[in-house]
Amino acid sequence: MRLVALVLCLPLLGACAGGSKVAGDSFRDCSTCPDMVVIPAGQFEMGAPDDELDRGDDEGPVRAVTIANPFAIGKYEVTRRQFAAFVNETGHWGNARCLIWNGERLAFAESNSWLDPDYNVSDDHPMVCVSWWDASAYASWLTKKTGYTYRLPAEAEWEYAVRGGTQTAYSFPGGEDNACAYGNVSDLSAKAAVPQWNAVQCDDGVGFGTAPVGSYLPNGFGLYDTIGNVWEWQADCYRASFAGGPTDGSAWGDGGICNAVLDRGGGFSNIFPGHLRAANRSKAPSPHIAVYSLGFRLVRELEPND
Repeated sequence: MRLVALVLCLPLLGACAGGSKVAGDSFRDCSTCPDMVVIPAGQFEMGAPDDELDRGDDEGPVRAVTIANPFAIGKYEVTRRQFAAFVNETGHWGNARCLIWNGERLAFAESNSWLDPDYNVSDDHPMVCVSWWDASAYASWLTKKTGYTYRLPAEAEWEYAVRGGTQTAYSFPGGEDNACAYGNVSDLSAKAAVPQWNAVQCDDGVGFGTAPVGSYLPNGFGLYDTIGNVWEWQADCYRASFAGGPTDGSAWGDGGICNAVLDRGGGFSNIFPGHLRAANRSKAPSPHIAVYSLGFRLVRELEPND
């Protein structure tokens, strides 16, 4: 196990920037806003070492990242109910086509959208069939509505928050075969529904599709669904190497325009070895693409008056 220097936000020692919000606090800025959790400042090693089992070529080189200030991130993935409030107020419908599983492969379907991703969903399920641009538009709307800055997480912020103070390959105990306790993943019941899928050797009974957010155990920072359920959009442009990347936790972009973006965290569908590791990454070919197993959670920047 690699060691990590984690600087916790300790109010009794005066280590918390800003006002009354401290590490571990949960809050909402409005009745339809996402629940947010305050994440402490600290340092971690981003990526996977060369000898980590199932490591992808784009998961390194490992670099030390310092998160200088606390920030807040979604306690859960953004839900259909929360996104619907945005649609109802702005008329922003989102992507017209969504990639779904047609029984044999992923294919675009004109008839499916976030309202009907081709499996049973409720308002408490995570938002899916949403593009990177749709997620960014939702964050901009929340920013205008609340007066606080909401945005997609920088990839470094996301990995730091998902690790929850751990520095092991998996941010939960027991590895992939224990994943069913911590998230809705491609497991034995999912494989029973879709025999050609790969699966981990556990079973949460959900089968094909998402589960309501918060249905599983939280990670060390009190975040839910940090593995499985849906893949999550990141703010960064995709690069095949971390070499030369920022070490302050900021997003690695291209002036706000990305030809390729990325998502992380694994979803409920067709898992491959190592997909649920904390350093695993997935390249998306376009910020305009929408997928039935891809959603997002947001960061909310903390202000001095928080």
